[in-house]
Amino acid sequence: MIKTIIFDIGGVLIGYDWTKYLMKEFDYDEVLVEKIKANVFGNHKWDEVDRGVLTNEELEQLFTKDAPEIKEEILHFWHTAGNALWQYDFAKDWINELKNRGYQVLFLSNWSSHLRELAVKQLDFLPLLDGGVFSYEVKLIKPDHAIYQTIVDKYNLNPSECVFLDDSERNVIGAREFGMNAVWVENKNHDIAVNGLEELLSTS
Repeated sequence: MIKTIIFDIGGVLIGYDWTKYLMKEFDYDEVLVEKIKANVFGNHKWDEVDRGVLTNEELEQLFTKDAPEIKEEILHFWHTAGNALWQYDFAKDWINELKNRGYQVLFLSNWSSHLRELAVKQLDFLPLLDGGVFSYEVKLIKPDHAIYQTIVDKYNLNPSECVFLDDSERNVIGAREFGMNAVWVENKNHDIAVNGLEELLSTS
């Protein structure tokens, strides 16, 4: 029987579009935008943002060391990245509806302390949830099985009684390998998320 629903945040409760935001910020200079993205997100650098081990200064050095000529542009993005995020209009209603049906509702998200500070408004649904785990708090990122173990231990959960929703297929696979039920929110599609979740709830 499903008792707990665990949400990823980015792509499930909050939308984001790094490319669209960067294009707008830098006058639709596609070459520059691709170079910024390569230096911020390439070679799994953003994983280190979410892991929360490096300081902001160390992350800034990581992003800019191979592209000192666009250091100013990279740092502009880093310090304004919260503006690329928006809360989905269904987020709070969805959380409340599931809680009213008696489910425990938690979050498990690869998320940095830096972005949490930049996205206070977008994350204002957090008090509605029954708790959760941010990757930066535990220095682990999905799909490492250890982070699923962390939330299980923190809230005394039975993995088989949980449903995890994430827009990343590899994170969903990791959750299933760990023993949780899981829904892949493919292409950040809310209808897929709702239908997949309700199918699991109806058969549990």
